[in-house]
Amino acid sequence: MGKFQRSKATARSTGGSAPTYTVNDLLAQANQAVDRFEFELAHQFAMRALSMEPKNVNALEAAGSIEVELELFNEAKEHFLECVRLQPDTGYSKFMYLGQMSEQLEAISYFQQGVNLMIDERAKMPVDITKGSDYLKLSSKISSALCSMTDIYLTDCCFEPDAESQCEAYLAQAMQIEPVTPEVYQTLASVRLSQQRGDEAKVALAQGLALWLGSDPTDEDGPTPDYETRLALVKLLLETAMYDEAFTVLNGLIEENDQVPDTLYLFGWANYIAAEEVDPESPNADEEKKEQLENAREALNACTKLWHATGSTDEPLLQHTQELLETITNLIGPEIEQEEPEGGEIEYNEDEDEEMA
Repeated sequence: MGKFQRSKATARSTGGSAPTYTVNDLLAQANQAVDRFEFELAHQFAMRALSMEPKNVNALEAAGSIEVELELFNEAKEHFLECVRLQPDTGYSKFMYLGQMSEQLEAISYFQQGVNLMIDERAKMPVDITKGSDYLKLSSKISSALCSMTDIYLTDCCFEPDAESQCEAYLAQAMQIEPVTPEVYQTLASVRLSQQRGDEAKVALAQGLALWLGSDPTDEDGPTPDYETRLALVKLLLETAMYDEAFTVLNGLIEENDQVPDTLYLFGWANYIAAEEVDPESPNADEEKKEQLENAREALNACTKLWHATGSTDEPLLQHTQELLETITNLIGPEIEQEEPEGGEIEYNEDEDEEMA
């Protein structure tokens, strides 16, 4: 989350010997609370600032941003809409938030307004392709917004008569603005799959992977997509039968965080598919298939436990996990109870992708 800008408000006394706080002071305190992930406290500071200056755009945007973190989406949307009414021609962030909180063509409209403002701002900046430069960061934001607009036309607005042409136009613009962003190629792959052009989808996925695979995921200015984007990537890789690549990405995700139900589900699902892909003519086919199914069961059992422990509400994921576990039991028999390894953690095979070869 970006920092909230200071306003030019003058100090206001609360009377007597009580401390004097300005809107600037309160927004600074809100920033510090956000940095500490104390969003409730940050919200109090932002709302206090708004009580002093209800039309202060910086305070309105600060409140809205914090409310998104607190999942107070109705309140956040009202604050961002007030920002738009007060300042419609500057400041793209509010439009990005509104796009994320809206649906269908309304979301497209907000994203487009934000993209237009970012493009105008970028045109005034000196071209600087140095890693981590403001120019590249803004280019990446524009590209990401265009990908979000493409996704909307792929899903919520897929029946619009111009859906396909809009997807192509957004992606062409995104590639022109930021041609080395993995997200663009991943979105392109989704479009090609929707068009039943599987081979072209594979090419796009391979191009995207080549841009970041092997880079440091902890590098904030590096090319590695965020965790959720890589989870979506795994689904596309499995759909296009790029199994080696899917396991490579999955192993990286598990190494980064093995406490995500979706990741363990996909790891189990990938191993289940791997078992189905074992060559029946292979001399060790039965052993290989059983090993893959046991790996799948281990991950799916862990997924089930985490699903309940984290209070997940993804019922379809849990249902498919249970269906897979039942099928595995029918194929290789019930699980043999074993002593849990020290620490209670699952051990994953870092070279799982090699077993697909």
